[in-house]
Amino acid sequence: MDRAVHVTSLGSLVGAWTVNVIGARISENRDLRCAVVPGSRRGSYSSDLEAAEADCNRWCAATERLVATIGALQEKERLVSLHLHPPWQGRLRWRLQYAQRNRLLRKRYDHAKAELLAEFATALAEYQVRAGDLPEYQERYRRQEQQRLKREQEQARLRREAAVASDTDPRWTYQIRELSGDRSFWIYQTSLEHPYPAVEEVGLTPVEIQAELVAERAEHSYTSAMWALETGQALREKYQTEVAGWQALTGIEIEPSPRDPNKPRSNRRNGVYGIHGSDYGSGHFGCFGGAF
Repeated sequence: MDRAVHVTSLGSLVGAWTVNVIGARISENRDLRCAVVPGSRRGSYSSDLEAAEADCNRWCAATERLVATIGALQEKERLVSLHLHPPWQGRLRWRLQYAQRNRLLRKRYDHAKAELLAEFATALAEYQVRAGDLPEYQERYRRQEQQRLKREQEQARLRREAAVASDTDPRWTYQIRELSGDRSFWIYQTSLEHPYPAVEEVGLTPVEIQAELVAERAEHSYTSAMWALETGQALREKYQTEVAGWQALTGIEIEPSPRDPNKPRSNRRNGVYGIHGSDYGSGHFGCFGGAF
């Protein structure tokens, strides 16, 4: 069974560090790929890849062990280098108080540094044995996901293309909206829009939808014609524009946004419309294609 892990860098897991003996080694390996359970650490809420549970457990355990070892080495270095960090105030008193300790630390410091470096190298080598395959797996997973996404996008495009290929397909509907005196006639291909809002009538062909638009404009000459998000995208992909696509399906070229000369011009750009502040403007359809 697969599970998800978050892939991050060693530097982000260790956090801030002083560039000393161990700190220098951390800096050299700060980009080392590590794995943690999503949500187990601050900033690790994304799931970057999925893999077999055994592999995920192995990578995460190796990461935890390495980070814990580095923390222990940092503390060990702090203790063996106390003589290098006098306080900002009272330095003379500090030198007198800790003179014997500081002499011993200075005498042993070179050996202590060598031990620290050796222990870091051992911990890093152990990590590479246990989790050295993580970067390669991540890259392979990334390529597979790109290929999967490309396939899904192509399948979705073909589905949209098929949905707007026939002028006799009875899976169309419409909705008339009015806000602040502006009326709009929204057109939906119901096989593409999920969900679509409450509509006037379901199961119409494009020609029947066009007849309803004509009837609407017979009473309200300046009603704008708009297409739902997926419907508009499908028409653009197959016919270049919504207007050209609608003409191909109905045989009629329409003016999507007839202008009422008695109203001031709007600053709204042609080509993208919202749903006049309704829930469909953000949570469902986002923006909709319109005039071109």
